[in-house]
Amino acid sequence: MNVCLIGKNLTTLVLSKILINKGINVELYYSNNKVLKNTANTISRTIGLSNNSIEFLEGQKILCKKDCWDIKRINLYRGNNSKSFLSFNSKKNSFFMISYNNFYKSLETSLKKNKLIKIKRVNSYKSFLNLPKKNFEIIIITDANNLLFKKHFSKRIEKNYNSTAFTTIINHNNLKNNVAEQYFTNCGPLAFLPISNKQTSIVFSIFDKDLMKNKLNIIKLIKQYNNRYKIKKFGKLQQFPINLSLARNYFYKNILSFGDALHKIHPLAGQGFNMTLRDIKILSQMIDKSLDLGLNLDTVLEKFEVKRKNSNFIFAMGVDFIHEFFKLSNNYNIKSIDNLFDFINKNKFIKKKIENFADKGINL
Repeated sequence: MNVCLIGKNLTTLVLSKILINKGINVELYYSNNKVLKNTANTISRTIGLSNNSIEFLEGQKILCKKDCWDIKRINLYRGNNSKSFLSFNSKKNSFFMISYNNFYKSLETSLKKNKLIKIKRVNSYKSFLNLPKKNFEIIIITDANNLLFKKHFSKRIEKNYNSTAFTTIINHNNLKNNVAEQYFTNCGPLAFLPISNKQTSIVFSIFDKDLMKNKLNIIKLIKQYNNRYKIKKFGKLQQFPINLSLARNYFYKNILSFGDALHKIHPLAGQGFNMTLRDIKILSQMIDKSLDLGLNLDTVLEKFEVKRKNSNFIFAMGVDFIHEFFKLSNNYNIKSIDNLFDFINKNKFIKKKIENFADKGINL
C-alpha cells in the first residue's frame, strides 16, 4: 500500500509519521528550491498549538508536551491601553508554543531512520504531473507551487488582507514568561508569544502600507508596546503576505489537497496549523476504518470533504470576522463595544465557548 505526499513541510512530515505508524509506505516528493526558501523564512517562525492538538500529537508519539512552552494566560488589549479588555486563564485549555524549525528538524531526523518512507527531490515542476500515473492509492498535495495542484485545485475562495506579517524573536531578561499578549493596534494585531523564560516570539500583522516599508519603525513600534521585557537583542525581521484562501474542492479522483494548499487563514489567532492538525486527525481516523474494512484508501477522500469542508469554512470565516471586527472597532471609541467586552470578560459561559472554539475548532 503506497501513498504519495507532495511538498516537504511540517504538514507532510506529520502525515508521513502517522501513515508510517499504520504500516503504509510513503513516497514524499518535493522541489529543492521551495524547501530552501521555506527554511530561510522559518528561522523566526513559531507555532501555537492548542491543548487538543498537543494531546493528538502525543498520542501519535510525534511530539511531547514537555518540548513545548506552556502559555498559562492570554491577555488582549485595544490600542495602547495598559488594561486588557479580555483575558483567558485556563489550566485545562492551555496554549503551547514551539519553534517551527526545531519541530521540523526533530521530525525529519526521526523519519530518515524509517524504511517505510522514501524522500525524493524533483527538479522540475512538470514532473509532478507524472505522479498520478504511478501506482499510488492516494496522492496528498500540501504545496500549492506545482502544476498538479494548479491543474485540479485552482478554484478557490480568496481574500487579500493587503497585510504583511512581520516575525522575529527577541532575547530579553530572565523572567517567568507564561503570559501571551496581543495588542489590536491601529496598524494591525501585534502578538508577544513567549517561547522560554529568556525569549519571546513577535508576530506583527501590519496593514499600514507606509509602516511596512520601514523596518526600523516597526521595531520602534514593537518596543513602544512592550511593557514586560528588557530587550537585549532583536532577531532578524522576516515577513510573509497574509491572505485568506479556501479550496472549493478538496479532492480530484485519488488526489487530495491538504494543509496550506487546502486552507490559509489570518495568523492573528494562531490557528492555522491547528486547523491542519484537526484535518489530519479526522483523515487518520477515516483511514483506520478503511483499513479495517479492507477498502481502498481513495474511498475516504469524499467522506473527508463532507466531514471537514463546512467546518473549516465556518472556522475560517470566524477568524476573518474577529480580524475585521477588531480592525473596525479599534478605529472608533464606542462605549457599547467596551461594555460588550466587559460583559464577555465577566461571563464564564461565553469565555468557555471561546476557549473551546480555539482549542477544538468546529466539528460539524
